[in-house]
Amino acid sequence: MSRIVDESKMQRIKKVALELVVQKGYGGASISAIAKEANVAEGYLYRYYNGKQDLIIDLLYSRINVLVEMLEKFINSCNDVKEIIKRLYKKIFEIAKDNPEHIKFIHVLMHDYNFQVSDEQRKEIKSLSYKVLQMGIENNDINKSVTEEEIFLMTIIYPIEFINMKMKNFFGNKTWTKTDISRLTNFCINALKY
Repeated sequence: MSRIVDESKMQRIKKVALELVVQKGYGGASISAIAKEANVAEGYLYRYYNGKQDLIIDLLYSRINVLVEMLEKFINSCNDVKEIIKRLYKKIFEIAKDNPEHIKFIHVLMHDYNFQVSDEQRKEIKSLSYKVLQMGIENNDINKSVTEEEIFLMTIIYPIEFINMKMKNFFGNKTWTKTDISRLTNFCINALKY
C-alpha cells in the first residue's frame, strides 16, 4: 500500500529543517524541534525518513542538484567558459537574494564532516568540471595546469563562500552589489586562466 503524501506538510518539514540547520547547526536541529516548528507529529517524519540525517541528506542533495543542473545547463548552452561562469554566478547570487537560507544551508553542511554529496553527485560534478576544463583549454580560457577540483572550487564553492561572508557581515557590509558580482566573476575567470 502506497503512502499518501501531504505535500504541504512535507514542504513545511523541509523548510523548517533547513532553517533550523542554518540557525542551530545540524546538532541543534532535532527531529522533535523540526516536527514542532512544522506543526506535525514526530511520527509523520518517520513515515518518510529513517531519522534526522536522512531528512537533512535529502535536503542537501536537492540543493546540490540545483547547482549541478544549472552548471550542466550552462555548459550545454554556452560557447565559452567565461559565459558559463558569468551565467552561473548570476544564478547563484539570485538564489542567495531570493532564498538566502538555501545558500546558508549548503554552506553550513559544506563545513560539517558528517555530510558529503552522494557518490552519484560527485561523479556528475567531476564530469561537468572536466567538460568546463576541456572547453576552457580548447578556447584558451583555462590554463592547462588547472584541475577539475579547481574548476568546482572557483565556479561553485568560491561564490558560496563570498556570499556567506557578506551575509555574516564579516567585513562590515552585509550586501553585495553588481560591481561585487562582476569583480568576483572576473577574479574567477582570471584565476583559471593563469
